[in-house]
Amino acid sequence: MRRLALLVFVLGSPLLAADAAMACSCVPLKPREQIKASDAAFIGRLVAVREVEPPVEGEPIGTGDPMDYVYRVGRIYKDPAGRLHRGRGVRVRSVRGEATCGLPNRLGELRGLFVQRRQHHWHGNLCLSTTARKMRRALESASRAGSRGSAGCG
Repeated sequence: MRRLALLVFVLGSPLLAADAAMACSCVPLKPREQIKASDAAFIGRLVAVREVEPPVEGEPIGTGDPMDYVYRVGRIYKDPAGRLHRGRGVRVRSVRGEATCGLPNRLGELRGLFVQRRQHHWHGNLCLSTTARKMRRALESASRAGSRGSAGCG
């Protein structure tokens, strides 16, 4: 039994290390910093994930393949150009896998997203997203602090 446990540990360790080596790593930024650097910020519910350029049959699928994540917009925290509309869908371009910093693909999940506008598309990634709850708390407390006279967002 001890030998089996040792064998499982020895064979499984490289797999765990490979997973960690392929994990997305982000420089942590506070939501107040992220909102300043983003073109827009909103909370949305993921309703669909679509391949931008589906692979030809037999072609490999990679975690870096472009994908469009479609969110139904809820609360909008920043949108100076007025392109986002509450209750409407918005496509955010990212990559397929979370290991390569792609957006999470759990349908129905609420996310807080800080997005950039490039080449007529919204772009986002795992590092520029957070839970809806964290976004709400951070940005609403920053907004209250700003209304009391301290430095606020944007």
